Amino acid sequence: MIACDNGYQEAVAVVADAGASAARLCAALDFARVHAGPVAPGLLALLALDPGEDWHEVLIGQPDSARGQLRLLSRPGPPARPRRLGAQPWDIGGWFDAGVRSLGPIDAALDRLTLHGFAAFAPVADFDMGGFAVREVLAHDADGLCFALAERVAPPLTGYEHVRGPISNLFNSVIPVTDLRAAVDMFVGGLGWQALVDTALVHADGRNVMGLPLDIARTGEVKLAILQQQGRMEGSVELIEYPCEGRDFAEAQPDARGLAAYCFPVSDLDLALTGAAKAGWRVRPALDVSWAPHGDCRAASVMTPWGARMLFLEPLG
Repeated sequence: MIACDNGYQEAVAVVADAGASAARLCAALDFARVHAGPVAPGLLALLALDPGEDWHEVLIGQPDSARGQLRLLSRPGPPARPRRLGAQPWDIGGWFDAGVRSLGPIDAALDRLTLHGFAAFAPVADFDMGGFAVREVLAHDADGLCFALAERVAPPLTGYEHVRGPISNLFNSVIPVTDLRAAVDMFVGGLGWQALVDTALVHADGRNVMGLPLDIARTGEVKLAILQQQGRMEGSVELIEYPCEGRDFAEAQPDARGLAAYCFPVSDLDLALTGAAKAGWRVRPALDVSWAPHGDCRAASVMTPWGARMLFLEPLG
């Protein structure tokens, strides 16, 4: 069920307790456990974690979708601090969120999250996203996990008729950047990805999901682009440049809690790594990895200039 060259398959997050977080998130998102067990040494190496340490993982996901899952990792002993502790949505450093669709009223979905330890950066906001009328809110927890809940208002959402839960699988994820045009060029010119949204938003009434001060939001452009290998809104990466100066959290330790990486299955790992090197990103050598429950892969880790780690995995056999 792995779709190569078609966006990310899953997000990887470090949490204080993988079992407890899985139970809480499954209750909040109506997700289910897919797999649990020790973390393979190869995956730990890809994440720059000590392969000799005793890490445990739980993979959870939307029961009606085989992709857009979330892999939770933890180890015994005192947990590390969140990687974006004290950060705002416009601060640089790592992956910011995991985007999911609210398949019913967004206020009800947000209520589910807040009952399980989440808080919103700002109230639900209505806006136009490149011709799509949406309602959106950003909610984050104490582990540093942030979910972007999006409800499509118009035109009607299609492609999710088979999903019975109130919240979809992960489908889009944000990296805050300092220069949108340069960042887009890295993905398009380096990796050969396609842009399906490239726009700028000004929130005339000041209301915005990021929690930007109203005076900045009324006149400042929030520039964004959404990219993916095939130009589809599934497993896509959203780059955002904000109209204000942010802090830099890019140098967080690998074991810090929060979103650690996104996994992109590819049919040609060498080609993907050549593109990443062309973009100027740091590429670690490829190695063989057991990617449970999907099987063996040849994989490598790539670090973008904004501290967002991408894992490219080429299934074997």
